[in-house]
Amino acid sequence: MLENLIVRIATRDDSSEIAQFNVLFAKETVNKNLSLALTTEGVHQVFAKFNNGFYLIAEMNSAIVGITMITREWSDWNNGAFYCIQSIFVTDKTAEKEIHDALFEKAKNLAKEHYDVCGVRLFVHKDDKETQKRYENLGLQKTEYRLFEEVF
Repeated sequence: MLENLIVRIATRDDSSEIAQFNVLFAKETVNKNLSLALTTEGVHQVFAKFNNGFYLIAEMNSAIVGITMITREWSDWNNGAFYCIQSIFVTDKTAEKEIHDALFEKAKNLAKEHYDVCGVRLFVHKDDKETQKRYENLGLQKTEYRLFEEVF
């Protein structure tokens, strides 16, 4: 465990850095160029509307080294919500596993604190085999479901 690692819920003051992380994350993981202006507005909307979710941030020596966004998805089958982890992105490659796992554990522990949350779900790119293996090593099971979407 990294002694100087802090994982916390993000605040509005983190918005600018979160948006910058999102742009870097999209480019690095799926080679997608995001508009910083559009992403910044998207981050502001997370803080403006509670039901849009929240962010967790990992910091070392007061610098952000990892981030994830959590949304809630209601399941009538389980009479509870899943915390959907929208991907975990870590910039500190020397401690990537520890930071990644600390963000995941924080999300899971927060979920367990709420009576109406029935579990966690993680989003991972289909080609990101390394992360899929990491999730399996954390005890998560790959589901039979695939995600389909239409973006407007």
